[in-house]
Amino acid sequence: MFASGSETRIAYIPEVTFGTTPATPAFNVLRATQSTLRPNKNTVQSEEIRADRNVADLIKTGESVSGELAGELSYGSWDDLLAAALCSDWATNVLKNGVAQKFFTLEETYELGATNVFSRFTGCMLDRLQMSIVARQIVTLRATVMGRANALDDAIITGATYNAANTNAVQAAPSGVAALSLSDGGGAIAAKIRSINLDIANNLRERPVIDSLYSEEMGKGRHVVTGTIEAYFQSKDLMQKVLDHGTGVLSMTLGTVTAEKYTILLPKIRFGEGAIGQRDNNSDVMQTIPFQAIYDTAEACSIKITRAVA
Repeated sequence: MFASGSETRIAYIPEVTFGTTPATPAFNVLRATQSTLRPNKNTVQSEEIRADRNVADLIKTGESVSGELAGELSYGSWDDLLAAALCSDWATNVLKNGVAQKFFTLEETYELGATNVFSRFTGCMLDRLQMSIVARQIVTLRATVMGRANALDDAIITGATYNAANTNAVQAAPSGVAALSLSDGGGAIAAKIRSINLDIANNLRERPVIDSLYSEEMGKGRHVVTGTIEAYFQSKDLMQKVLDHGTGVLSMTLGTVTAEKYTILLPKIRFGEGAIGQRDNNSDVMQTIPFQAIYDTAEACSIKITRAVA
């Protein structure tokens, strides 16, 4: 029997110790649309000189994990990964970017009939999390993963259990996007927005050591939140903000069910080098405005996510 992608189960559990799956783990099944997780093997070719011109050896020098997980926004499905992306913890249903270390074991189960194969990726951290909100499209998420090691097995971990994923509705624009606002602190900025893309980056790096094939945890760089607004050109307000190198506030609520919504707040964004798009006979005049979230002293963060919103 060959494995089919449609029958793959993706599950995760937080690690207490980097690279170590907890005993008798209670895995959470992740609602996902795609996985490209894979092991990476570092090798070095011997440079030894041989009279017969052959290569003496190819030596394994390191191993790591990389890849992406993709999914569609539904309430409660990615809360642990949102916290990992923000390097923080939910506190009274509020999440702000911080400095906490968040490690996971990710497990993929491949259905092969009588005996399944389990691929486990340990010491996984979220390097990036991207969110795409586009008119008349499902709100999507994409997480870039960096990890320590990969191992294969033909049985579950002893005592392992699997918590089923929730069945909350998938969210799409426009029904799943409400209270979208863009302001400059003094009033709303006129903008009819066709798409917003967010990119949360932790700028992770490996920490190789000479006595191990694997990285010693991951180093974190700056927490950088960037994005792009695509809006119809209806006034000079938004492009004027670009020319002024101005700041603004971006807020949006995602979800359709009371107490099962998220509000994403970027309390202070700086507008980047925007541009007015191509003008021709058969298109709208659009403006594409990149932005970066910067630290806001009042909120003490650059991004804030609130869940259980009415």
